[in-house]
Amino acid sequence: MNHKFKSKKGFTLVELLIAVSLFTIIVYLSLGAVLSIFDANRKVRTSKTVMDNFNFAIENMVREIRFGGNYYCGNSSDTNATLDCSSGATSVSVTFNGVRVVYQLSGNAIQKKVGAGNFETITSTDTIVEDAKFYVFNSGSADHLQPYVVLITRGYVGNKQPTQTKFSVQTLISQRKLDL
Repeated sequence: MNHKFKSKKGFTLVELLIAVSLFTIIVYLSLGAVLSIFDANRKVRTSKTVMDNFNFAIENMVREIRFGGNYYCGNSSDTNATLDCSSGATSVSVTFNGVRVVYQLSGNAIQKKVGAGNFETITSTDTIVEDAKFYVFNSGSADHLQPYVVLITRGYVGNKQPTQTKFSVQTLISQRKLDL
């Protein structure tokens, strides 16, 4: 009997193993990149939320200082007291709607006190404020110059070193009503 082998077309077992191995390596590397993108996206969303909360707290403070009067560099309960400080302080007092409002750096947070009440933290616990300085200029009523406050804060968001996002915020707050 004369058997002729017909040539069969297809892949050998070795070729199939090499192809599957290459495919597995490529999928593994791609999956690592995709997971890194998801991790980076989560970090950015978290940082954005915390920074939005911080910006809201700063904007609320700026509004009350801007529409207030009788700026005092430091903590004062006297609604008529004024005091400049070009060297900066960790707290500022302002009379807003007839009530004394105090803002201060306490630990790693900015706090607010209205009238004779207690200090309440206005920044998120995820926001670490390392430094906050208030500079008050032209607070006296006899000088006829527009009073203003300069606020400089710096800190970071995030609790682990590789995922921390540092920030530095500087703002000038000028009084809206004329100093006559």
